[in-house]
Amino acid sequence: MLIPKGEVLELGRRGNFRDILRELSEGRFSGYVEVSYKKGELSRARVLFSNGKIVAAGVQRVISKSEISGEKALEELLTLEHCVADVYILDEEKIAKALEWNRNAVVEHLPETEVKVEGGLTEEVITTPEERDAILKKYGIRLPSEEEIDQIIANALDGSYDIYTAIKPGDFDSLKKSLVSTAELYLGKMSKKVADVINDCKSAEELVERFDEIRSAAKSLVIFVSRKKIDEMLSEMEKLIGEGI
Repeated sequence: MLIPKGEVLELGRRGNFRDILRELSEGRFSGYVEVSYKKGELSRARVLFSNGKIVAAGVQRVISKSEISGEKALEELLTLEHCVADVYILDEEKIAKALEWNRNAVVEHLPETEVKVEGGLTEEVITTPEERDAILKKYGIRLPSEEEIDQIIANALDGSYDIYTAIKPGDFDSLKKSLVSTAELYLGKMSKKVADVINDCKSAEELVERFDEIRSAAKSLVIFVSRKKIDEMLSEMEKLIGEGI
């Protein structure tokens, strides 16, 4: 998901995903939450809020680079007993931009298996350990070990923030240079086709509008560069653009 840079509210919060969302919903939070967790493989997600309501969600697998969006992404996130969350505040203008950029990730309805509770969140009532085990079995959930939880936290807090906070919102020239440098890092001499599209853009908004063109230019090089490297590069570029606006 492409999301404009927000103001940090809290970093590295550990806990049950439902509890984190419930607190934000009851507080009429507007902004987004970045979540790191392991379910099959290490995954990262973003959940967008507007005045306490969940309006968009997206998940990306770190290794396979597969993605799920919208209600399906939220349904998976609601099963998490352990995760690491970073919380960022956005104003309504930036929330509107994020919704426009991520239409495929819009959440129109909460998962049907859930029961609505006050604040717009959902909760499946569990009263006994046996019922809890039945719910875990129903959704195929394996609780991560302490070692796995520590690894999730390490990945979430590995210093990657420095890469993106180096670009100040509104510093378009710096953003373009960072994108071109990223292309050169992953593609080497083959980066010219991608760099030409980036350098031709006159604003951050145009970069967003033409990102499909950047993606197409990169994927046309799959004969020369592995698909995995191209996907990793595009994922980094998406975050750079989001953090630089």
